[in-house]
Amino acid sequence: MSRANRDVGGYRGRRTITDILTFIAVTLAVIVILVLAGLFFAQRYIVYTDDGPKLELPPFLQMFRREEAGPGTSASLPDPGSVSVVIEPDSSQTEPQPEQSAGCALELTVDDVVNGTAAAKLEEGDAQALILDVKEASGQLAWYSDLFTADWAEVNAPRTNNDALKEWNAGEVYTIARVCCFRDDSVPYSMNKLALRKGSYNWRDELGLRWLSPAQEEAQAYIAGLCAELAYLGFDEIVLEQFFFPVQGNVDNINQGDSYNPARFTAELEEFLTQVQAAVEPYGTKLSLRVDEDVLTSEGLALSGVTPQLLEQYACRIWTTHDGLYALSIPPHEGYEQERMVEIVAQAVQDSEIFQAVIPRQ
Repeated sequence: MSRANRDVGGYRGRRTITDILTFIAVTLAVIVILVLAGLFFAQRYIVYTDDGPKLELPPFLQMFRREEAGPGTSASLPDPGSVSVVIEPDSSQTEPQPEQSAGCALELTVDDVVNGTAAAKLEEGDAQALILDVKEASGQLAWYSDLFTADWAEVNAPRTNNDALKEWNAGEVYTIARVCCFRDDSVPYSMNKLALRKGSYNWRDELGLRWLSPAQEEAQAYIAGLCAELAYLGFDEIVLEQFFFPVQGNVDNINQGDSYNPARFTAELEEFLTQVQAAVEPYGTKLSLRVDEDVLTSEGLALSGVTPQLLEQYACRIWTTHDGLYALSIPPHEGYEQERMVEIVAQAVQDSEIFQAVIPRQ
């Protein structure tokens, strides 16, 4: 009885071929249904082009497609014709600046500054810099100096010139002061002890003008003091002219001694230039030296006390002349630098000689 009960429940052996074929048929049917459904669904996203049909998926499927493409790859490339490239300038690289041309400097009078016509004349002459002759060979000054020597020799200009010069120099125009140093026809007349002497008289050069002795400490201090006042008035550059011992005229007639000792010419010039340099340095004023052709000859160098080394050490710029005119070309000498020369060309304006200078860049 109990055995009969254990046989109830049917046969549970291996599946038959019929069961397997039935499973395959059902699976294929499901696949076919899914494919048909997919084609039906995707039909709206099929776009027909000249290159054939293309599938354009909706945005949410495109997102998954890009993610599947992986980093560093692109699922699709844009049309090259639609790509715009904007190149930002590199702030670390600046455009090359065009080389600046040399400026033009015009020589006018201090009266032009005082009466207010200097600016218009510079504009008319297309000049960017102004040259003023502030101490002439006569010894007269274009400003009022507080130095005792200037007052004693009566070479001062009106004190109002100082205010006009200071106001002008506070502007943007580069202004150069020309100072004729030891060729001075006034101070030696009033103070013989400072003069180069011929016998009992003041020595005179080829122009009939008197000279201060470059060896006299008081004469050196006078010129250095004048340059300090000019620097205080705001001049950008001071050009020293005739800052050496004379090379023209009958120099053999000059009394020799402490005031004129050829063995000490260069040393005494160095002492003088050191004083002037120290006087203008606090104001940032440039110091330039003018040497003409007659000084640059072998004889001229010996008579003047000038050496190429002095020019190299003390001159911010070297002014020179050639054939009676200022010019850039001079005979080469050791220690001269061509770019430090200043070219000035003479012109005739309103029946007076002025100068137009080419100022090289520093």
